[in-house]
Amino acid sequence: MSIELKRSLRLFDGLAMVVGIMVGSGIFRTPGEVANQLGRPGLTFVAWVLGGALALLGALVFAELATRYPRAGGKYVYAREAFGRRAGFVVGWVEGLAIYTAAIAAIGVAAAEFSARIAGWPAEWTRWIAVVIVGLFICINLLGINSGRWVQNVVTAAKVLALGGVVIAAFVAGHGTGWHGVLPGAPQGWQVVAALAVAAQPVMWSYYGSVDAAKIAEEVVEPERTLPRIFILGIAVVTALYLLLNAAFLHVLPFEQVAASNLVAGDVAMAIFGAKGGLIIAVLALLVVLASLNGNVFVTPRVIFGLSRDGLGPAALMRVNRGGTPWTAMVLVSAVSMTLAATGTFAQLLARAIVLILVIDGLTVASLFRLRARASFAPFRVPLYPLLPAAFIAVYAALFVGAVIAQPKVVLFGVVVLLVTWGLSWIPVDRGSRLPSQA
Repeated sequence: MSIELKRSLRLFDGLAMVVGIMVGSGIFRTPGEVANQLGRPGLTFVAWVLGGALALLGALVFAELATRYPRAGGKYVYAREAFGRRAGFVVGWVEGLAIYTAAIAAIGVAAAEFSARIAGWPAEWTRWIAVVIVGLFICINLLGINSGRWVQNVVTAAKVLALGGVVIAAFVAGHGTGWHGVLPGAPQGWQVVAALAVAAQPVMWSYYGSVDAAKIAEEVVEPERTLPRIFILGIAVVTALYLLLNAAFLHVLPFEQVAASNLVAGDVAMAIFGAKGGLIIAVLALLVVLASLNGNVFVTPRVIFGLSRDGLGPAALMRVNRGGTPWTAMVLVSAVSMTLAATGTFAQLLARAIVLILVIDGLTVASLFRLRARASFAPFRVPLYPLLPAAFIAVYAALFVGAVIAQPKVVLFGVVVLLVTWGLSWIPVDRGSRLPSQA
């Protein structure tokens, strides 16, 4: 008999988790970068629409996969069922210890930057502040599922309301000046396609997290009904919020200022509220980032727990405490995440994570073709199959090719990680008894 995680998460809990993870540092740091890359306000807006559409494609596919196999861990479960244990091992460990620990570290660094700005702390303290912040949220989630869920629900609701307030204030105060103007050297013709491919990386980072409900599928009440709603409603809420925020930015600031800004929301707040606007937006940004951090800390150990329970990792990593938290897996995730936060920059962590995401998510979506061939029935089925999953894989393949051209060293790092993990999959694992273990 293997240990099961308790089903206690309902629709609002799942939405708070997905929306909280998705709406993080990206929407504060990336709009200026996307605008600068594309050079036109209309094209910039198109990039955010396409990002939402791609996220919806992924959410539809993962809704079917998650309802087929509502087990802790998500992606590795589907890869294992479709392609075998070694594929599951690679997907699970790369996601659990490379992608999401880098994401936790990157978000921790962003939270530290905003905290230092608010408190006036020296910039050189940032990495150590990041370590402390990550450690704090690890401790909150170690207390149990209820504490992690409560924090996520409250902080996510607060940040959505706060961002909605920014949108309203911007539309009241602005005059639409950002919808006009073109940057010098803006891409033309086929250059637009290449520019969109490069701009897709920060957009993807901003939308990423839509599929994370798959990791907590084992803990969702009535997963066959609730999971598809979490996936689709989560994407709808975030896409609407991102489009409104980008429209609000363009409504207040000239396009040239948007494209030159590293913190567009801060510049908008300065334009609306004056000097105190910078502090207002820094506090809001910290709130947004902390909800994303808590969500990532909550879901990531579920991957390690699931791997270990299924014999793809050490038995010691499947221990669950009385609060329902896989605590040994969380301790491992915290150690790796805090190490990365202390040694890496936001940009480095983001680039490495995105390259691995392109491979891991592409392989996971490809598993649907084999699983459908074996059994066509599922509680939720992707519409327009096989066109939608094929389109998702094609887009990710194109983005990977673009990364090879633009960031060969980062891609090489990702390939090395994948090869090393594949090599480790051949090492026998002490699977233990896999009996329930409470500690």
